[in-house]
Amino acid sequence: MAQKTIFHKAYEGTIEVNTKDYSLYGKILFLDEEISYAGNSFAELEDNFKKCVEDHIQSCLDKGEKPPFTE
Repeated sequence: MAQKTIFHKAYEGTIEVNTKDYSLYGKILFLDEEISYAGNSFAELEDNFKKCVEDHIQSCLDKGEKPPFTE
């Protein structure tokens, strides 16, 4: 069975396939804001997901807020 979500530092993201060009995309789940990522391979999608998570965590810290998910 294909994996439908990916995880990084207690964040969960979706894995979707664009059937027109077979690219991959997804969004981080359970956040008030929508953060999406994409890739042409699973490795690229996963790397971009991790970058989005790290950027979100840093953004929270820069605002003096606690990130919503912790390990």
